[in-house]
Amino acid sequence: MSKVVGIKFPYTLKIEDYRAGKHNLKIRDFVVVEGQQGLEIGQVVYIDKEVKDDEELETIKRKATDEDQEKHNKLEEKAKEMFPIFTEKIEKYGLKMRPIGVSYSLDSSKAIFYFTADGRVDFRELARDLSRHLGKQAILRQIGPRDEAKMIGGYGRCGLPVCCATFMVGSGSISMEDAEDAYGMPKSAAKISGLCGRLMCCIKFEEGKKDKK
Repeated sequence: MSKVVGIKFPYTLKIEDYRAGKHNLKIRDFVVVEGQQGLEIGQVVYIDKEVKDDEELETIKRKATDEDQEKHNKLEEKAKEMFPIFTEKIEKYGLKMRPIGVSYSLDSSKAIFYFTADGRVDFRELARDLSRHLGKQAILRQIGPRDEAKMIGGYGRCGLPVCCATFMVGSGSISMEDAEDAYGMPKSAAKISGLCGRLMCCIKFEEGKKDKK
């Protein structure tokens, strides 16, 4: 068995495992990795998970430097400028999809466009149009409602910023059974649903508190 580190990214609640290699890493360190979107910056959220030695995992490229962070921040500003164009082109093709965000790979070779939709959408022509506009590869990625809430942010029923956009690390399935365990009585789904329309993530925390009593 060998230890790996968990890396989170801005666009998803899913945590990806990477081998640390020779890097001495701490929780909250920023690192550069080869991710699903290409070269990108992520943040270390755990450092002590064990996996089998023969499990195929990417190794972290390096700790993020000040130069990496500065480039990442500039690309985020560039992505914000691209978002209205993404919205306009969706309307141009009359596609039933909702634009959520845009990001660039750290080497600027790719632009990733995030959206939500009720079902499958044929966005091939839109992707070609965006690639022509940018002069580089445009990738369209459909995300789920929980990831959408993480990217957009907002305030929950408690009046505080939503957990997924602030401190949450990963996500698991949440059921009405969990809600009954947490609150000690049946609840209607509508009363305990978050901004994403799914059962609130904090139900798991309430369940944990009850277990400790």
